This record gives sequence, structure tokens and C-alpha cells, in this order.
Amino acid sequence: MDENRSKRRRHDQQLFYPLTNVELNIEKISKAAQNFNGPSPDDKIINAQKAAFEDKLGNLQLSESSEAATKKPVKVTKPTKKLNLEHELSTNKTYSKPHKSFVVIGHVDAGKSTLMGRMLLDFGIVDIKTVNKLVKEAERAGKGSFALAWVMDQTAEERAHGVTVDICATDFETEKTRFTAIDAPGHKDFVPQMIGGVSQADFALLVVDSITGEFEAGFAMDGQTKEHTILAKNLGIERVCVAVNKMDKENWDELRFNSIKSQLLEYLTSDEVGFAADQIDFVPISGLTGENVVKRNSSLEALSWYKGPTLGEYLETVKLSSDINADSISQLLAEDFYLSVHDAIKDKGEIKVSGKISSGVIQVGETIVSAPNDVALQVNGLKSAGKPVDFAVRGELVQMSFKASQIENDTIEVFRIGDLVSKVGSPAKSVKKLTIALHLFNMTKPLLVGSPFVLFRNNCQAPARITKLIEVTSGKKKKKLLHLVSKQTAIVEVEVEGNALPVTKYSDNKILGRVVIRREGVTIGAGTVVDF
Repeated sequence: MDENRSKRRRHDQQLFYPLTNVELNIEKISKAAQNFNGPSPDDKIINAQKAAFEDKLGNLQLSESSEAATKKPVKVTKPTKKLNLEHELSTNKTYSKPHKSFVVIGHVDAGKSTLMGRMLLDFGIVDIKTVNKLVKEAERAGKGSFALAWVMDQTAEERAHGVTVDICATDFETEKTRFTAIDAPGHKDFVPQMIGGVSQADFALLVVDSITGEFEAGFAMDGQTKEHTILAKNLGIERVCVAVNKMDKENWDELRFNSIKSQLLEYLTSDEVGFAADQIDFVPISGLTGENVVKRNSSLEALSWYKGPTLGEYLETVKLSSDINADSISQLLAEDFYLSVHDAIKDKGEIKVSGKISSGVIQVGETIVSAPNDVALQVNGLKSAGKPVDFAVRGELVQMSFKASQIENDTIEVFRIGDLVSKVGSPAKSVKKLTIALHLFNMTKPLLVGSPFVLFRNNCQAPARITKLIEVTSGKKKKKLLHLVSKQTAIVEVEVEGNALPVTKYSDNKILGRVVIRREGVTIGAGTVVDF
């Protein structure tokens, strides 16, 4: 055993000793160690690059003053034609006839699209041949009663489901008035589209189903009637006409009409909504048969108790603050111009942008600025109701065209739905933070600082959150503010995520200075922009 172990431990003298017993040069060893103590060639290159980068970076400056110095000044252009706008507005036949835009709102299946189809038929805008063709198509699809609704609901999806999905705007003209009628969806899943429709209107036509049980489902049982009226008020709608529909199914019962009227009047004038009683009117109708819509049937004894106007007469005679007359022309010409973008397309070398003019006047040839992209363009053409015009005014839905060559890369992306078009020097700003006077509605849970919601300004929407509770102006005031609850009013600081939000202060513009907030598909509050 010991002999084997000694064999295993025996060193090969020819290999071991020559390798381990060599006399080493101490000077060479220390020199090699010194070489590894210093930076490597790679380290020297990296350090040189870093020093050069830091030296140049230190000379760079990002400031508002440097950005302003490099930004080209906007060239302000004058109108192509010299027009006396005051004279034009006073004498032009187009403007001597008032223009009114209204949005049709209400709970799903209240008969909104059918009412619009009936109105267009009885005003002579849609001919009877078109309606007869729609009747045959609807009967083949097993939806005979939807024929008039198909005048407005033109997509296959809307016709298949019998539900309006997106807004549909129609321009028509009677002997006394020019109208823009906007049919808005009633289903809760399409409230954002409904908001887009309300933002284009001056007043609202609220359609309710008078059939026993159906009215209660749309109003008393948390249907869309309540949310639609709240949104209408907080988006700047100044009047509401309640069309009590399907009264023929209730045999034109006066007691039923008065019951619906009293319930809605109480709600619409409550603190939750805020309309005044003189801003609300009621008209009994049947959209399907056409009774009391445009035509009055004097032989209908069941409706003899009603002495008011037909719905068509009401629409033609209702007075609005946006009406242009001799007293308001000077005020109109002094207003800042604002247009909220509803659509943008590129066609034959032109960018065409459509939207509603919230205030002021615009002429062909003038320079506009689009926010938040801050792009300045010269207006190449204007259309109102599909007809070319030299100028357009507050309340009109217009299409503005610009030469695509004015825009870098000829791209349409400089315009998005909700962008704000104004003239050079307007008080509108594109902001990421703004201060809002916010009023909250009924909520199932508190609104916490930092919790996300969707902020709507007119037809512009953006994800946002409250970053600071500045002051609670109603209810019990606490020293430490952490959240807000139902019915509270507060001054809050809101931060917008993503792109900046083009907005004005409420004091500058009462339409564009309003906001609505929605969370988890429910409208929970509304407010006005105080500062930014």
C-alpha cells in the first residue's frame, strides 16, 4: 500500500523540475504587473470619447428662449377678397335666413332615427320614392318598421342591429330656416360618439318613448335619458325640446303626456342638470305616423287638447343666442375664431378639414393655426352645406381646405379629431396641466388623486388624472384632501397624458372652456377651465 502511494506521488524529473525550478527575472515580473495597473488601450479610447461628448453636451441649451429664436415667425395673410362683412351679414340672403343645428338624443329605441326620417320626408328633403325603396328593403330584412330610420342609419351594421352606432349629420333647408340635424346614438356603449354629436349642436331634441314601461326604463331605471341630458347641459347646449314620441300608442292621453312632462321638468331643472324652466319645451308626436311632427291633423280628436306648435314649427321659430341679427353682428366680428376639428381627409393635393365654428368669423385666404401641433396654414377654400363660400361664421359646420404642399411631407397627420383651429394670437393654449372647477355627479366609488379617467373637451378626449386637490368648495371641508365623493364641487389640478390638450379658459370661450369626465363608461363629473 505504502509502496503504491509512493509510486503515485513520485515526480517525473524530466518534466517537473525543469518547469518549476527555473530562475525567474524579478524585474520582468514587476514590469508586467505595472503594465496591468494602468488603463488598457480600450479604456483609453472610451475615456477620450466620453470626455469629448461631455464637453460638447455642456454647451447645449434647451430653453423657451432658444426654441423661440429658432422658430420661424408665422406669416399672417389677408383675406383673398375684400369684403364688408357687416354689410354681407346684413344683406346676404344666406345669412338673412337663420342657421340652426340640433342634435337628436335620448335612450336607445326611443325612435330618434325614425323621427329624423319622418321629418326629412315631410319637409320634402327625402322623396317618397326613396322611402318606398327603403320600406321594401326593410320588409325583406324583416324590419318593416325601421324603414324611416334607415334614412339616417345607412351602414350595414346599423341596419342589421337596428341601433345607431355613429353620428349622422344632415343639412336641409325650409322656407324660414337652414338646419343641420345630427342623429346621435342612444346606446350607452356609444356615448363618446354622442358627445361628438352634441358638440356640433346649438340645441337638443330629446326624444322619449311615452309607452308605459318604456319611458320608465329609459328615465327612471338609469337609462341613457339622464346621462344624455347631463352631457348636453355641460357641453353648452342652451335649449332642450322634449319630443314625447309614440303618443299614438298611448291614444294621445293628455294625463300620460303631463305625467312625463312633470317628471322630466323636475329632473332637468334640478341641481344635477341645471336647465332653467324657460329653456325646456315639450311637444307630443308620433314619429312613425308623422302626427304633429311637421303636419298637423285637425281631424285627430284625441290630440285636440294640445294647442302648441308642431315639432317642425317649433324648430323654425325657436330663438337661440347664436342667431345673427343687426344687434349681434358687431359682437360676432369681434370674437376670437375657433373651430373644433371633426374630420380631416386628403383629396387631390388638398387637406380638407371639417368642423363646427364655435365663435368668430373666418375668410378664404386668412392664416389659421392648428393646435396642438402648432401648424400655421393659409385657408385655400371654404364650404358650408356643401357649397363654396367666401367666409363662414359662428354656428356653421364648414369644410376648410388647405394646399397639402404647405405641410411638411404632405401629411394629414397634423390634424386629428378634437384639434382646435384658431387665428394667430388667440388665447387658446395646448396644455398638459390645467386647473378645473369640477362638479361631481353620483358615483359608486370616490375619485382618488391619481386615479385615471377620460377627459372630454368638446369632441376632444384624452386620458387624464387629478394630480392635486386645491380646494373643496362645497360640503364639509377637510384639512387633508385625499379624494372626492358624489355631489362635491372642488378646484382641482388635472394632468393630461399623451398629447397636449388644446383648450381655452371658460372666461374666454364658454363652449371650449367646458370639460366632462367619464370613468369606466359612466359620466361622473363636469367642470370649467379656470387656468392653465
